[in-house]
Amino acid sequence: MVGPVALACGRRTSAAAAKQTHPMSEAGRHNQRTGKLTVMAILGTVVTLAAAVLAAAQGAAAATCTVSAVAGFSSCSGSSSVLIKGPFTVPAETVATLSVASGGKATVTGTVTFAKSTSLTSSDYLFTLKGSGVTFDGTSGVFNGNGASYWDGEGSNGGVNKPKMFKVSTSGNSVIKGIKLLNTPIHAFSISGSNNLIESVTVDDSAGTSLGHNTDAFDVSASNIIIKNSYVYNQDDCLAVNSGSNITFSGNYCSGGHGISIGSIASDKTVDGVYVSGCTIVDSQNGVRIKTVYDATGGYVKNVQYSSITLSGITKYGIVIEQDYENGSPTGTPTSGIPISAVTLSGITGTMASGYKYSTYILCAACSDFTFSGIDITPKSASCTGISPTPSGC
Repeated sequence: MVGPVALACGRRTSAAAAKQTHPMSEAGRHNQRTGKLTVMAILGTVVTLAAAVLAAAQGAAAATCTVSAVAGFSSCSGSSSVLIKGPFTVPAETVATLSVASGGKATVTGTVTFAKSTSLTSSDYLFTLKGSGVTFDGTSGVFNGNGASYWDGEGSNGGVNKPKMFKVSTSGNSVIKGIKLLNTPIHAFSISGSNNLIESVTVDDSAGTSLGHNTDAFDVSASNIIIKNSYVYNQDDCLAVNSGSNITFSGNYCSGGHGISIGSIASDKTVDGVYVSGCTIVDSQNGVRIKTVYDATGGYVKNVQYSSITLSGITKYGIVIEQDYENGSPTGTPTSGIPISAVTLSGITGTMASGYKYSTYILCAACSDFTFSGIDITPKSASCTGISPTPSGC
């Protein structure tokens, strides 16, 4: 009796189990089908995304225009992404112009050398940058102007023809950073476009110590300009403001030149708002300087601030403000046609070199509203005429 009953019970149990597992198998198969579809959908999405990323990368690569020879500057003009890839040489008697699309970027890697020219003059620029709201990143690049083949001690005043180096014709809050200008024939950066930031650049004309001349680092004839955190080794003005307004020059290092200057200001040129701070000037003719051209008229200089300037090894003047300037040969007689007003000098400290002329020299015919404080330049020897009241430091 036990055996049949057990067998019968076993059969009923097996039958019940069969009936119970049948609908679960259908659910399992449904879940398997759904799972497979889900996995396939995910795989499809991944493949689609990967293809999109690859296409984007290929598109980005295709959109970057590479300059590896002089012809590339022209063919890449108008591009929004430009790579200037050295080394290569720009041939003699040739200038390069790059116009970057609005909001675009140009990057420099390697060295671009500009071959010696004989026909290019001081009215020419070896390189001109154009564009609005652009970024020019030369952090890994060098522009070599081949200056030693031009330098003859005459600069732009005579001798062989010499072109200027880099004309900044950008605007719209453009940024120029990182580039090294090496051995410029004469002026390094000539800034004619307004609303620009120039930062962390280097001008290295140190090889021109004996024959380099007029190697101004930054010549500014523009407004709303910031130049900061840069290094200059040259034989002329570290900064020369010729005209413009709202110009900031901060955190820069100047060696071997003529100092940080406003001017020389010629007839009908105006300067309003120059702010120089936190700079170091070493082994130079002058420290800080304002100069207006003898007999010039119709212009003015106003709202100038020099602050926290450190001087070392200055051979002529620590502070010089003169209204008798003629190129290389001041007359000694100031004129009043370009008045200078609202000038503040504070925290100008440091040392003069042996054989210096004056730690402070002022020769004015039309100067007013000068405020000096914290002037500590040693040894002290001052000559201040044509200004009343006489500022401290005189």
